[in-house]
Amino acid sequence: MNDLRRMLPGTDGKTGYCQPGGMVAELSDAIENQLIESGAVVLGLVRAMLDGPQLTADESWYMLRRTAECLTDALNVAELRGERLAEADDD
Repeated sequence: MNDLRRMLPGTDGKTGYCQPGGMVAELSDAIENQLIESGAVVLGLVRAMLDGPQLTADESWYMLRRTAECLTDALNVAELRGERLAEADDD
C-alpha cells in the first residue's frame, strides 16, 4: 500500500486509502480543509464565550465537547499531512 494515500477514518473508525491525485484524494483534501475551518470557527466561538458572562455547566460541557472534537480532527489532519510531507521528502 505504499503507493496509496491514507485518509481520515470513516464513521466506523476504520482507515481508508485512495490513489494520490485522484477524485477521492481531492474530496479528502476538501474534507480536511473543512475540518480545519470548522475548528477555527469553534475556537472563535469558544473564545467569545469565555470572555462573556459566566457559563452554565451544560454550556461549559457542550463547549468542551465541541472543542475536543475539533482538536481530534485537527490532530488527525496534521498526522495525515505530516505523512504526506514525509513521503514527498523521500521522493
